[in-house]
Amino acid sequence: MTVVTLAAAISEDRQRASVVAASRAASGKVLVDLRFHDHPRLVVAWLGDAYTADDPVAVVVNAKAQSGTLIAPLREAGIVAVQPSAEDVAVAHGGFLDLVNDGGLEHLGQEPLTVAVRASQQRPLAGAKAWDPRVTTDQGPLVAATLAVWALIRYEELASPGAWTL
Repeated sequence: MTVVTLAAAISEDRQRASVVAASRAASGKVLVDLRFHDHPRLVVAWLGDAYTADDPVAVVVNAKAQSGTLIAPLREAGIVAVQPSAEDVAVAHGGFLDLVNDGGLEHLGQEPLTVAVRASQQRPLAGAKAWDPRVTTDQGPLVAATLAVWALIRYEELASPGAWTL
């Protein structure tokens, strides 16, 4: 069984929504795949179909960002989104950068994600850093990739033998 996480983000100008899937590639690296990059009005229906098809272990949406408007419609569609805290977003950012720097991330060379990475800037958040969504280039693909990777790593940590349970 392939474990998949999904994360959604909406651009600052609200013209694009992005959904990225994270899973483990055959190489053992984390694979990010931009699966949706279109108008936000279409994303809830698309996620509903993806939720059924992919059976993700998590769907992540930052409620304190533009994508927060997805929380209620997703709930109405039967999808409960994981809502990361500011600290979670900062940890996700750091973990994503560590994975990139250690060569542990694979991507499919999808143009919207590549463009977002090239234009990315960081901002302070919760004593660390996060992606700055206010750059002129749509950062949704990068933000969604970061949150999808965070959810996958977190799931793997919690599902591993000897992991803490509360």
